Amino acid sequence: MLHIAGPHLQGDLYLGGRGLRIIPSFFCWPGPIVLKDGSLPPVLVHPVTHDPRWLAPAPPAAPGTHQALAALLGRARAAVLEEVAEGRTTSELAGRVGLSPATVSHHVAVLRESGLLTSRRIGGAVLHTLTGLGADLLEGGLTCGIRPRSKAVVPAGS
Repeated sequence: MLHIAGPHLQGDLYLGGRGLRIIPSFFCWPGPIVLKDGSLPPVLVHPVTHDPRWLAPAPPAAPGTHQALAALLGRARAAVLEEVAEGRTTSELAGRVGLSPATVSHHVAVLRESGLLTSRRIGGAVLHTLTGLGADLLEGGLTCGIRPRSKAVVPAGS
């Protein structure tokens, strides 16, 4: 007997010797879905890991942006945010920024509560990645306002 719990799974599915087709899906998130149709073989669609490192790297930041970011967040927190850009675990962050894992966890918690990064447990590790807001802040985009005024685009009529 196979028991699968999830928000989209209701009722019982009796295979009756038909077997069960299991299909991984990138778009099935966050839990599995059972497709039931008495005339078709039963299907279980389950999510695959969403690894943000599959995405293309972010464009390079404008010169001077990281100094402004360090002034805003503090050097250690800015360094953690910069390293998270490529997706890192707590241990990887600790090694790259030269801080203890406990200190990195504290900085990550503050950045996560601020909406600048997200964290997801994968096995025994926690993977931290930037949110859109975090990426804008790190890249010095116009939406976050840390780019020097000379580089900002001023709307017509202002």
